[in-house]
Amino acid sequence: MAASQTLNVDDTIRARVSTLQSLAATIAKDPRRTLVPTSDPAPHSGKTALAALRKIKRDPTALRIDSPLGEGGMGIVHTGHQVTLNRPVAVKTLRAHHISDDNVESLLGEAWLAGSLEHPNVVPIYDLGLDETGAPLLVMKRIEGDTWSDILFDKAAAERHSLDRDPLDLHLRVMIQVCNAVHFAHSRGIVHRDLKPDNVMVGHFGEVYVLDWGVATRPGPVRHVAGTIVYMAPEMLGELGDITARTDVYLLGALLHEVLTGRAPHEGANMQAMISSIVLSTPTLEPDVPAELAALVVRCMKRDPAERPESALAVRHAIELFLEHRGALALAAEAQKRLVELEGILLEGSVDGATSQHARKVERAYNVFGECRFGFRQALRAWDKNEAAHTGLRRAISCMVRFEAEHGDARAAALLLAELEERDSELEAIVDAARHHAEDEAKKIEKLRVLEKDLDPREGRQIRMVGAIAAGLLWTIVPFLAPQYMEKHPGNEALFSIPVSFLCLVAIAVGYRMWARSTRINRQLVAAFAFGLAAQPLVILAAKYGAHLDGQLNIVMLMGYWFVVMGLIAAALEWRLVPLPLAYAAGFFVALAYPLFRYHAVAAANFIAAVTAAIIWSRRATEAAIERNKRREERGGAC
Repeated sequence: MAASQTLNVDDTIRARVSTLQSLAATIAKDPRRTLVPTSDPAPHSGKTALAALRKIKRDPTALRIDSPLGEGGMGIVHTGHQVTLNRPVAVKTLRAHHISDDNVESLLGEAWLAGSLEHPNVVPIYDLGLDETGAPLLVMKRIEGDTWSDILFDKAAAERHSLDRDPLDLHLRVMIQVCNAVHFAHSRGIVHRDLKPDNVMVGHFGEVYVLDWGVATRPGPVRHVAGTIVYMAPEMLGELGDITARTDVYLLGALLHEVLTGRAPHEGANMQAMISSIVLSTPTLEPDVPAELAALVVRCMKRDPAERPESALAVRHAIELFLEHRGALALAAEAQKRLVELEGILLEGSVDGATSQHARKVERAYNVFGECRFGFRQALRAWDKNEAAHTGLRRAISCMVRFEAEHGDARAAALLLAELEERDSELEAIVDAARHHAEDEAKKIEKLRVLEKDLDPREGRQIRMVGAIAAGLLWTIVPFLAPQYMEKHPGNEALFSIPVSFLCLVAIAVGYRMWARSTRINRQLVAAFAFGLAAQPLVILAAKYGAHLDGQLNIVMLMGYWFVVMGLIAAALEWRLVPLPLAYAAGFFVALAYPLFRYHAVAAANFIAAVTAAIIWSRRATEAAIERNKRREERGGAC
């Protein structure tokens, strides 16, 4: 606030305190008491009423006045009985020591005003007259019920009227009826000026009446302070604006303030504090007050009347909208509880390796998220402008998107992200990162799957077995053909195997496409065997022409060569091939000791190789080997 504005407000407060100094004792004693003006013009002429009534003769037996019902500043209300219509009534008159022409005219003016407001929420006036002393008698409907202030602050009275309903719902529906009465009065050019819970009656059957139109006035400048100070609008103090329909709108906001907080808006320790509150007019409400109603109170109680709602009807509509929205707000509030629970679940730490615990956490999270999302969506169906539901739903979905993205389920995160009504670049970046991570992980998994297939003994088993048996049998037959070759070429023993090795290499090359697409173990076995075949001619030629070995030793040397090759293959690739190097070792010693049986030893070793391949790569043996490996892994042993 600028310095000049602050000075103006301070000056206004001091001026009003000075003006009301004569009323300070009254205000201090009962700040909720109505201040009655002494000379404001009545909206209806009491003089006219008095002149008319003096011309009318009244039958004193037509009305029986009974016990006092209540009393105010100048008036007193009795119970009574209207004999002509045989019905109970309330009779308002003046206290004996307040009977004067001015007071009589004031009460009669109030009677004419109330009589002109024929509305379901204004107490009906049955009759008006003067008694034998000249005192006015205002005959009204007797209301069986409680004042609104009793219902607000007396638990027993509240229970009588609420009938287990939500108290706020009861009070807001009373407010709606008060707004109806006030709006009707405004349509007749009347401003009530003293709206407060004490001036509202609620009947036992739900009927609502706005009472005490004694300080009501027509719109215009303020001549004297009137009304109840703890509810007053700034302009009611004078010099801050004219009295208009929006003055009553302010008072409706003050009423709603008391309904929501349990206190009048301008309560204070002294008169200066109360007047400061009126002039500043900055109501504060607790955080638990519904935001829609809190905003309505603030709008109604604006210092500048032009900033307030345009009419009591607008206030009524705002309250009715809140009641319509209240179910949606309740749904959103319940969903909010589920959201807090969901966030708690997602913040729980994960236990390393506890897959089952993580699965239970995910299940709990989705169960609560489902309830939360359903609640917010139902709230939005009931009221699509429910900001609490919009915000809660976005927060719930965002939590789950982050959770799924962090735990690697990019697809689930993307599906959840698609539920958001508005784009969220941060969440999109998180989901994109999760998607890329998932793609990388998928590639790794695919590589591991291929590797697992490559290393799975069951894969390519038949090709491996058939190829090994075929090669073994071929090399079992070849040694028996060697003697015929030796008869024709006695000096070239062992050279006979060279073309056979070449033919095997050609066969391997022709079948390249088949074994190259096979498993890693098949490729390694074929490559190792092909290397052995390719190196064999070099070994034979080196032994014959380099070392000048004779024919028989060449065959013995070949048995040693294949002992080494098969030993390396068994050690590096397949330990179950151990019988092969053992067979070639035995053949080596047999050929060395019994040269005449050297070809038989070669054939026997090759035959053992074929039988070994048939046995170890059979289905049963392969499954048994896999099972043994599993047991070793479970025991922590090496495969």
